[in-house]
Amino acid sequence: MPKFSLKVGLSLYGFGLVVLTLLDVFFPSSLVNPDGFGYRLTDSFNHTSLNNRVLFASSFRLVRGESLTHLEGRIRQTFVPNKNVHAIAHGHSSVVPEGWVYFRLANASETQKYVVLSMPQHRCSRATLFLERARPPLAGPRSAEPPAINRPLVTSLDSIATLLNDTPLADRFFLSYRHAFPITIAPGQQVGVLLRTNAYVGFHEFDLKLSSRRAFLEDVLSDIIREWLVIFTCLIIGMVSLIIGFTTPSQLMSTFGFMMIMITLQVAFFYGYLSPLPYPKWTSFSSITIGTNIKLLLDSSVQLFIYQAIKPAIREIRWYKPVMKFLTGIWLACILLHFLPPQFHPLFNVPVNRIMTSAALINLVWIGYFSLVAYRRAGIVYIGLFFLMLIGDVVVKQLSELIMGNDISLLKYPAQHPLLLIAMLTYLIASQFRRELVTKQRLQKQVSTTRQHMDTLRREEVERIGRDLHDQVGNTLASALGYITSSQAESDKPRELIRDAITELRFLSHNLVKDDDRPLTEKVETLASRFNDFSRVRFVFQDYTEKKVDSLPRIQQQSIYGILQELLTNAVRHSGASEAHVQFFCDEQSIDVAVEDDGVGFDLTTAQSTGIGLQNMFKRAELARITLRFDPVPTGTSVFLSIPRDEQLIPNSPD
Repeated sequence: MPKFSLKVGLSLYGFGLVVLTLLDVFFPSSLVNPDGFGYRLTDSFNHTSLNNRVLFASSFRLVRGESLTHLEGRIRQTFVPNKNVHAIAHGHSSVVPEGWVYFRLANASETQKYVVLSMPQHRCSRATLFLERARPPLAGPRSAEPPAINRPLVTSLDSIATLLNDTPLADRFFLSYRHAFPITIAPGQQVGVLLRTNAYVGFHEFDLKLSSRRAFLEDVLSDIIREWLVIFTCLIIGMVSLIIGFTTPSQLMSTFGFMMIMITLQVAFFYGYLSPLPYPKWTSFSSITIGTNIKLLLDSSVQLFIYQAIKPAIREIRWYKPVMKFLTGIWLACILLHFLPPQFHPLFNVPVNRIMTSAALINLVWIGYFSLVAYRRAGIVYIGLFFLMLIGDVVVKQLSELIMGNDISLLKYPAQHPLLLIAMLTYLIASQFRRELVTKQRLQKQVSTTRQHMDTLRREEVERIGRDLHDQVGNTLASALGYITSSQAESDKPRELIRDAITELRFLSHNLVKDDDRPLTEKVETLASRFNDFSRVRFVFQDYTEKKVDSLPRIQQQSIYGILQELLTNAVRHSGASEAHVQFFCDEQSIDVAVEDDGVGFDLTTAQSTGIGLQNMFKRAELARITLRFDPVPTGTSVFLSIPRDEQLIPNSPD
């Protein structure tokens, strides 16, 4: 994607978020019911949200035998109206494990109403419903008992039912894992409703809805279809990604598949389908704590996936992997704590929940920052785009709530349109994987071609060494033998020729030495030392890169070493120099190698057409994507090698 269009798109997206936030602030939906609290049922009633129609409190106590008049007085003194349209938020469960909600329902129609009060179980582990009941007073002696039609009615507060996360479907009022209570209201009747909720993990909040029985059953059916569609979609994408990741192999697809499996479990827990599973009684795993462990595993898998997705942009960030491993280690340690017996759970429940809550914020900040780094350094945009799409709507809602002074609700997760986000992320990852696969195939082809060329270079070097042995060493030794056997032998000439033959053999032997497993700086330092042992030229090696040259791909290091071998050999044989310098330099763009001597220079045009060694050097440089430049002058020869530091297409494999 071109940078210009990306910048324009992100700018428009950011502008849209600001506009939506301002609209949400200045034109908010009604925060408090005009009637104070409660709801009046009419003949046309279907369903409604009760979030902003209730009074709620974080602490309250029922008194046995208390009259409803006195109870309602205490409620109005201690309860406050809920202003959050999206949820009834009591706070973190470690601070507010129990919460209370009170409202009144009135049947303004002429027919009996069968309604359902419901809420999700994700952030509410236990719910108990209390209703006002109208009944005749206790009868006295039969002779004094008035007729039933004239008997006054009294009201009391009765506990109707309690639902927990792990309450079996058979023991629920409806075939749904939502906390759902049926309520029957006669024509003209008013009913006071008191709801007690408990949460033991994460935030304590819920979305309270009132529906007619028919509307609720229709919603349950559509919710089941939608929920299982999301679950199976995530599961299939995760399994297929894992298979592709293991068979390709691709760490990006493997970590993406693992993350999708964790998302599948998280969604299944959110909808309540993991609650009825059997959990080992001797551990702290339960229908409540399993959500914490899945969330921590999901955060760990997100870290692994992000690392694989943006690896090209963070290779030089040395603290990235240690910090990532440290965070992942803490989260996995929290999971291991749940293998302790249940009696230990109260000891670590609060800190583990705090860590789980912090992990989500850490991951959001982490992904946001490094998605920007990945775009700036390596042009990786798909992580940042998905991140913006994922949190954009949430940012608008939460920012507007903060501006208006309301409590932040996290009940929005998972997203309202999870299939759209999943499809978007899968498409982006599939596109990235396709690009990586094409790149990998191109690299494999390049490796094969490079190996063929390197084999050709080896054969040419072996042939050249054979010719040198025959033409130079052999002829030199033959000349020495001729001088020795001659009747007019010169005493110094054979010794000089034999010394030249020994030097030539050392050249040839040095070119056959293999130091593949050693860093380039060590090999070049050893090479210069060897030549200094017998050569008249003094070689000086200096590394100004602080060994950054050792991080180059292996094929580039080997090519640089082979070129330097040839250059040093030529300096000894042909340059007539007294001193030569080999120096390594680097900056943000490239790593440079300079070889300079104070010899007599040479004719570059002639050498390129006739010199096999020079031709081999250019071939090595071309195969390793190295820029090679000669600058011969009468006062010496300078050779420069330049290697771009951002080169990504060099295979890191032996030649």
